[in-house]
Amino acid sequence: MDPAEAAKVVAAQKSLEFVRDGMVVGLGSGSTATHFIKLLGEKVKAGLKIRSISSSRASEDLARSLSIPITDFRQSPVIDVAIDGADEIGPHLALVKGGGGALLREKIVASAAKRFIVVADSSKIVPRLGKFPLPVEVIPMAAPLVEKQILALGISSKVRQAKTGGEYITDEGNLILDCSCGEIADPEALAASIRAMVGVVEHGLFLNMAEMALVADGAEVKTVYK
Repeated sequence: MDPAEAAKVVAAQKSLEFVRDGMVVGLGSGSTATHFIKLLGEKVKAGLKIRSISSSRASEDLARSLSIPITDFRQSPVIDVAIDGADEIGPHLALVKGGGGALLREKIVASAAKRFIVVADSSKIVPRLGKFPLPVEVIPMAAPLVEKQILALGISSKVRQAKTGGEYITDEGNLILDCSCGEIADPEALAASIRAMVGVVEHGLFLNMAEMALVADGAEVKTVYK
């Protein structure tokens, strides 16, 4: 396991301290969240009693394979704690998420959680968001229109392609525009501008949502607050 992956495991392990019997736990998506789900599965096997709500089909499939109990928002409208990774962590815990294509469900899960905790390796900490392309989920019909509106903001974008070929399709049947923003001077303003575009379902800026980030550098985990 390379150092970055090892650090993700360390951060995921630390996050288990915030999970207790009886909780509803939000499961994130992506490589770091996968480590967390696997570690959570070990705890469940050892007797931990929790229920989970996943932010992607892949995470739910993994949880089921590990016998982690699954619930939904009809049965459990409030999540006690959600654990997820991030593609970038900027000042005040502003995040860019969605590199794995699950930003819509990730934001739904995070928004329903009493506590949203980010787990990451130290490479994800940045002085300003924007180096990582900002994902924007769009209705397929509207994609060309949204591309033009984003370009009017001075930002180029392209439709994400699947590794197997063709356009990447989200769990909800939408497309993702990956936007090359460069350094984002005002994340709140950009988020508002993109969210106002007709045809946009959601964007990957997660602002004022995370309570803390558990950031691993080697074997050491630092807790970052707003």
